[in-house]
Amino acid sequence: MYDVGESRVKTPRYVALEGDADQILDALTIDGAVLDEQLIFRQATPGLESRFADISPIGQTILDFIDGPEARKRLVEFCAAHQGRSITALPSRLDDEDTSLSNISVDNLTCGFVDVPLTRLRMVARISVLTALNDMPNGFLLRALPGSAISNRPEDNINRIDAQSRSSAHRILSQLSHAYWEDDLVSGEFLASEVWRTMRGVAVDAPVATFYADWNERIHPEDRPALSVYLRKLHQGQADFVPVIYRERHVDGHWMTILCKGAVVEWDANGAAVRIAGTDADITASHSAEEYTRQMAHLEQRWLIAAEYGQLGLWDNDEIAGTRYVSQTWRAMRGFGPDDTFDESYEALVERTHPDDRAALAEQIEAATNGKSDVVLLEYREKHCQGHWISILSRGRVISRDDQGRASRIIGIDTDITEIKASTEKIHRMSRRLELAIEATQVGIWDVDLSTRQMVWDARMMQIFGHDLLPGHIPIEKWEAALHPDDKQRVLSQTRDVVAGEIEFLDDYRIIRPDGTVRHIRARTTDVFDEDGRRSLIGVSWDVTADVEAADELRQAHALARERNDELERARAEMEYNALHDALTDLPNRRYLDEQLRKPFGPDHQFAVMHLDLDRFKQINDTLGHVTGDAVLRHVAGVMNGIVPKTATVARIGGDEFVVFFETAPRRELLVQIAELIVAELHVPFQANGQDCRIGASIGVALGRLRSKSSQEVFENADMALYEAKSSGRGRCVFFSEDMRIALKTKRVLADAVLGGLERDEFFCVYQPQFESGSLRLSGVEALVRWRRPDGTIELPSKFLGLAEELGVVNRIDQKVLSQVIADQENWKAMGLPVPRVSVNISARRIADPQLPQHLEELNIKPGQIAFELLETVFLDTPNPIITSNIAAIRSKGIEIEIDDFGTGHASIVGMLQLQPDRLKIDQQLIGPLVLGEKQGILVKSIIDIGRMHGIDIIAEGVETADHVRLLKQMGCHFLQGYGLGMPMPECDLRSRLKAGHWDFSAVA
Repeated sequence: MYDVGESRVKTPRYVALEGDADQILDALTIDGAVLDEQLIFRQATPGLESRFADISPIGQTILDFIDGPEARKRLVEFCAAHQGRSITALPSRLDDEDTSLSNISVDNLTCGFVDVPLTRLRMVARISVLTALNDMPNGFLLRALPGSAISNRPEDNINRIDAQSRSSAHRILSQLSHAYWEDDLVSGEFLASEVWRTMRGVAVDAPVATFYADWNERIHPEDRPALSVYLRKLHQGQADFVPVIYRERHVDGHWMTILCKGAVVEWDANGAAVRIAGTDADITASHSAEEYTRQMAHLEQRWLIAAEYGQLGLWDNDEIAGTRYVSQTWRAMRGFGPDDTFDESYEALVERTHPDDRAALAEQIEAATNGKSDVVLLEYREKHCQGHWISILSRGRVISRDDQGRASRIIGIDTDITEIKASTEKIHRMSRRLELAIEATQVGIWDVDLSTRQMVWDARMMQIFGHDLLPGHIPIEKWEAALHPDDKQRVLSQTRDVVAGEIEFLDDYRIIRPDGTVRHIRARTTDVFDEDGRRSLIGVSWDVTADVEAADELRQAHALARERNDELERARAEMEYNALHDALTDLPNRRYLDEQLRKPFGPDHQFAVMHLDLDRFKQINDTLGHVTGDAVLRHVAGVMNGIVPKTATVARIGGDEFVVFFETAPRRELLVQIAELIVAELHVPFQANGQDCRIGASIGVALGRLRSKSSQEVFENADMALYEAKSSGRGRCVFFSEDMRIALKTKRVLADAVLGGLERDEFFCVYQPQFESGSLRLSGVEALVRWRRPDGTIELPSKFLGLAEELGVVNRIDQKVLSQVIADQENWKAMGLPVPRVSVNISARRIADPQLPQHLEELNIKPGQIAFELLETVFLDTPNPIITSNIAAIRSKGIEIEIDDFGTGHASIVGMLQLQPDRLKIDQQLIGPLVLGEKQGILVKSIIDIGRMHGIDIIAEGVETADHVRLLKQMGCHFLQGYGLGMPMPECDLRSRLKAGHWDFSAVA
């Protein structure tokens, strides 16, 4: 049997070919049988494809046993055709006459066999395809019976080999150089060749059965398990042609080493092995030398493995050879990799050594080098390559010295004892802790040698029992005499049981000291055994008199506690009630509501929540005091309890917020009716704490089913509805809708975009020019913030400033605008472009920021170049000290102050005069109607007159027509600003206008 693959005919891989045809024939015969003195080579076992591997050591292939080039060509063509592969190369040892094989064609080979003559045994053999159970090719069969239908299916081969053929095979096999054997698994008959007998020292005519019966007993005990596994697999057809080596005792008593190979040669109809055959070879001589070498290598390997697993770092310094070897463990403990290089010099070693250990290292090296000692034994610290210190125990020995007696070779091992050192230190600390604990707890320690009845006490024991003696031996009788008469019998009885080994002592007893005082002692013992197995007792005792006295006091206190138990139970109930109710209004609180919501409602159960918030309550608290505020809250609780049905729960959840929880939601109309009645009743004036009070209420209502919404979500919905009620005018009831959630989500998205815009530097400013009313010369510009979104959209302040105020980031926007204005001013100055003044809007939050003066100090602001525009609503009649201080700081920097949108706020003229701004800007809502008639200009003219009277310049916003320009000029307005004179423009456009020195006033001409 052979296999053709990847253009090469393969030869046996597991057979060690000796160089002659007999050995080749022997190897082939092991795998099959011989019938009628003709070779039948059958291989239908696992491992078929790998049976023939590359060309053998002597260069032979199966082609060497085919007679004639034509026959060899037919064989290769046949194998290639049935393997489905092309032949691109052939064995190099073919004769010149075989060169025609390079022109092999496989297209016309469709038959299932090929007949070839053999050079050995001089017979014609037929090679046919072996098929597996699935009818797929499974190799090739060499047989000497043309026309027979041998296959690899067991049912086709039953009784295929007759007794006469097997006898003929035995005659041939008995002449082979290897010991042949055959085992009938059905009958138990075992046959063996003469070589098999001679190898084991068995007489040729001796019955094999007797010798084979105790064969297992002659197998070396160490090899029996492996051999048993091999035989089991061999019987199952799983170890065909697989070699096994084992030791067997010779008849004369010595051990011999056997190389055995076997295979199944006959199967029954069920696929079970019927007969196995194989060969044995005595390899004792060659195996002994190999075994010695293997054992030596094994010993070396075991040492290296032991050293590595033992974390021993090997080192070898050979001064004569000029080499230094260190093991991988030596490297690893210092943090070096297998291929890392490092400085191996003495100086480098000293540098890596801890400064405190360098002297000892030098002393050890000097002693070993100069012959003072042949042993190196040093514990020192070395710096790891990662920077920390490791502790190393280095042990070595001088192996050889030179003629001057200096060490020429030293070998040793290093052990990383860092953890050991740490553990030792830990043990030391634990020992110290134990000493401190014993000292702190005032425990006395004693022990008794039961064989000698000698007792030893420490100093604390002497102190506990009131003896002024040094630690040491003390008679047991002295201890017995100190026992209290009422406890003595019990303690001595327990002691006898302890001595007998029946119990451990753990009990309290009393003693009487020599001075007559009674002390309570607690003692505990345990058994200890020395190296000779002698038993002794060790125990601890401590004075628990204070504990006993405290226990007596506790018993007395326990009686008192029983008396107060009922009172505590009442207090517990009251505390539980208080935990679930508001202390001020006696209404249920949020925790009570949470308990209600944990009830086992059905999945479709619908409930309702009203969330109420009081209007103007903060003003009452601030002006009338918290006592009045508390009275207002109690009034609200009474009103709500009087209106809300008893089936609902009125709760106060904090501050001026109340909740009405309907466990079962009523009709919407009823909810509206209840909410409107609450709002109306709370709007009625009332007296609280002797004060007239007027409040209002806003209510948000939400419904929910536990199946679709969590209770928390319903409360959030009610809160959103409340927010909508307050935003839309207060004093009303609003039901939650999904539009509110969408609006909130939209607002959240916009808020994220604003915050992201600040991070991405998307905010910038544009400039709108301002002109003198008479000459229309440029008097300044106003910086206006804009937002350029990632998609290129430009947003006006009305889109984002209010939200920025809520987010608390309007200061950052102000700072961004101010920084850009200062930078632009520097550029204009460098280019010689005159811009008299830039007005910058400052938010109310910014002007009230205590850090504003510090931020202004960090900016390079030139006096007279910047004006801050403040909204009229920033200053009220009631002064704000922070705003007042910040305005003073602004003026000190030479920054002018303008009041923006004057005439639309709530500040008084007095407040404005106190501020003394440099300019007032009249809002465009007042400027726009000027052209409609004389009546519309009275207010504007009054503001201009007031400003001029107090030396305050006036700027009119919203100038769009020539009539606006004419009327404002007649009224005495100083400066004009509006779309008719100039649109807000980017800095680049403003720069272009400044360079041109020309402005387009066609809209107001």
